Amino acid sequence: MSMENKAKESAGTERMKHIKIGIQPTGWTNDDFPEIGNDTPYQLILDQTRQTGFVGGSTGHNYPSHLQSLQHDLQSRGLGITSTWVGTQFTALGGYDATLQTVRDQITFLKAVGATDIVVAELAAAVNQVRTKSVLTDRPTFNEPQKFLLYRGLNEAGKMAADEGMRLSFHSHVGTGVQQKEETADLLANTDPKYVWFCLDSGHIQFAGDDPGVVAQTHATRIGHVHLKSVRQKVVDAATNDNYSFLRAILEGVFTVPGDPEGSVNFDPIFKALFEANYEGWIVVEAEQDPHQTDRPRSLLNYTPHTPFEYAEMARRFIRSKICL
Repeated sequence: MSMENKAKESAGTERMKHIKIGIQPTGWTNDDFPEIGNDTPYQLILDQTRQTGFVGGSTGHNYPSHLQSLQHDLQSRGLGITSTWVGTQFTALGGYDATLQTVRDQITFLKAVGATDIVVAELAAAVNQVRTKSVLTDRPTFNEPQKFLLYRGLNEAGKMAADEGMRLSFHSHVGTGVQQKEETADLLANTDPKYVWFCLDSGHIQFAGDDPGVVAQTHATRIGHVHLKSVRQKVVDAATNDNYSFLRAILEGVFTVPGDPEGSVNFDPIFKALFEANYEGWIVVEAEQDPHQTDRPRSLLNYTPHTPFEYAEMARRFIRSKICL
C-alpha cells in the first residue's frame, strides 16, 4: 500500500471513531401501531441489539418510563440512546407552545441518559398513524403561514437543544407535510443551520418517490442523524398504485434493513456523501417491520421473511462491509 493510501486509510479510520452504529426497536415493535410486536419484551430487544453488535438505539413505547430502571438496563448491556423522537405540532392550533415544552422535557431526558440527539417530524394533520387514509395522497400540504410557524418553531427548538450541547435533526416522513425532496429543501433553506439539522431517512425518501442518494449528496453538510432502511420496490409500487395506508404498507413489507437482497435502496452514494462531508454522529438501522411475519404462511407474503434478530445480523454485516465499524 502506498504512503498516500495509508494516509487516506488512517484518516478514514480516525473519522469512523466519531460514528456510532445503532438500531431502532422498530424491527421488533412499533410506536405508530403498538399492536405490532407489542408482546416483545424490551429486554429481548436490548439483548439482541447488543448481541448483533450495535451500540444503542432509541427507546420504544414498551420501554420502562422509570428513568433509573432504563439507565440500569442500558448500562448493564453497555448500550446508549441514539436519540429521542418528537412529533412536533407547530402548525396545529395551540400546538406551538406545547411542542416547545415537549422539546424541553426531552432535553431533560436526554441529559439523564447521556444522549445528544433529538429527531423531530411535523405531525400536525399527518396521516401516517391514520389507518384509513393513504399515506402518500391524503397527507397535508402546508401553506405559507404554516411554513412560517414550522420554520420559526424549529429554529427555536433547535436553539434550545444547541444551548444544551444537543443536536436537533428534522426527519422528512411519508404521510406528513414535509415528505418530498422539494419540501425538505425549502425547510432547510429557511431554517438556521446552526440549530436545525437534517435526519436522512433513506427508506422514507425512496418511498416518497425520490432518490435518497441524491438527497444525501444535496444536503450532506446538514445531515445530523441517519436512519438507514431499505424498501421493497414492488411493495412501494403497490402502495402507490392502490393508496395503501402506512399500516398496510408496513404489514405488506414495504421496509427492510440495509443488506437485504430484496431491498432496492442504493446505499453507496449515501455513504459516499457522509464520508465526503466528514459526518460525525449516529448511523441507525431503522426498518419498521412486523416481527411475526415468519409466523404467516409464505403464500400470503410477497417477500422472504426473517426474524428481527436475523434482520439485525444482516444489517450489521452490511454496514460493517461498508465502513469497517
